[in-house]
Amino acid sequence: MSDSPKKVAKNSKAKPESSRKMGESIAEVGMADAERDILAELDKALSEHISLLLGWCRRLTQPAGQHSPAPPHDHTEDHDCDFGAWYALNRHNRLIDQPAMHALATTHEQLHASARRLLDGHEIDGSVDEAEFEMLSLRAESFFAQLRRLERAFRTARSDVDPLTGTYNRQTMLGDLGNERERSVRTDTPTAIALVDLDHFKAVNDTHGHQAGDLVLQSVAGILQSHVRPFDKVYRYGGEEFLICLPNADMKQSARVLERLRRVIEASPVTLNDGTILPVTASIGAAPMTKTRTIEQIIEKADQALYAAKEGGRNKVRVWRNPDGPKNTGKTDGSKSDT
Repeated sequence: MSDSPKKVAKNSKAKPESSRKMGESIAEVGMADAERDILAELDKALSEHISLLLGWCRRLTQPAGQHSPAPPHDHTEDHDCDFGAWYALNRHNRLIDQPAMHALATTHEQLHASARRLLDGHEIDGSVDEAEFEMLSLRAESFFAQLRRLERAFRTARSDVDPLTGTYNRQTMLGDLGNERERSVRTDTPTAIALVDLDHFKAVNDTHGHQAGDLVLQSVAGILQSHVRPFDKVYRYGGEEFLICLPNADMKQSARVLERLRRVIEASPVTLNDGTILPVTASIGAAPMTKTRTIEQIIEKADQALYAAKEGGRNKVRVWRNPDGPKNTGKTDGSKSDT
C-alpha cells in the first residue's frame, strides 16, 4: 500500500501490533478460522472507511488552516489505515493472494491517494477540486462494492467448509462427487474416491479427551489438504473419517498419492498442550469411479477396501481395482506401499 497522507484523520492511524497478530493467526490457524478472520477484517474495513470518508469530507468543508492538525506520525512502517497494514502483512497468504483481493487493495490505494490530493490541495488554498472529489466518490463506491462481493464469496466458502477441520463438508461433497462422476464418464478419464480413517481414534478421545481428538483431526486434515494434488478435494466424511476425490488418476496413481499421505501422517505425531506426544496413523481404502456404479456404490467399495486395510493390520493403503467384478469377493489388492 502507499505511504500515508500527512493530514489523514486521527482514527486512520494503523495499529501495527494488532495487525501483526492477525497475520500470525492466518498463518497458524486452520482454513475455516482463517476465513472467519478475513471476514471479520473485511467487515472492519467497511466500518473503518465509512468513518474515514466522513472525516475527510468534514475536513474539506472547513476553511483552510482551521481544522485540528493531525499529530506527528512516522509512516515508514505502517500504512494509511488498519486495513492497509493488514493487507500488506498478509498479502502472500494463500487465501488473500488472489485477483479479487488484489483488485480491492488497488482500489483502496487509489481511494487514499484521492483523499491525499484533496486534503493537500485544500490545506494550501481552501479549495476543493470537483473532479478529484468526484473521483474520490467513485473510488469509495467501488471499494465498498468490492468489499461486499468478497464478503459474500467468503461467506459462501465458509458454508461449504467443516468448521473444525477446514475441509469441505459432507453436503458439499455429494454435489461435487456427482459432478466429478459426470465429468469422468463424459471425458472417459479415470477418477478415484478414497476413504481415510484414523486408527484407534476412539482411544485418543477416551484417554486424552475430545479436545485432544480435535487436535488430531485438525492435524490430519492439514496434512491431507497440503499433500494432495492441487486439483484433489478433501472432505470430512464423518467422525474421524475423511473422503478424498482424486480426478484424472487411475488406481496406480491414486495408490502413490495415498501412500504418500499415509507416510506423512505416520511421520507427524501430535503434541498435546500438556506435552504428550500422540502417534497418529491412518488406514486408507480407495475405489475407482465407473459408469455402472453410483457414487454411493463406489464409496461402499472404497469402504470395503478401507476395511481390508484395517483387517490387514491398520496403517495401510488398499485399493479396489475392479469394483465392477464379482460382488461377493470383496477382493482388494495392494499392500502398505501399494505403488
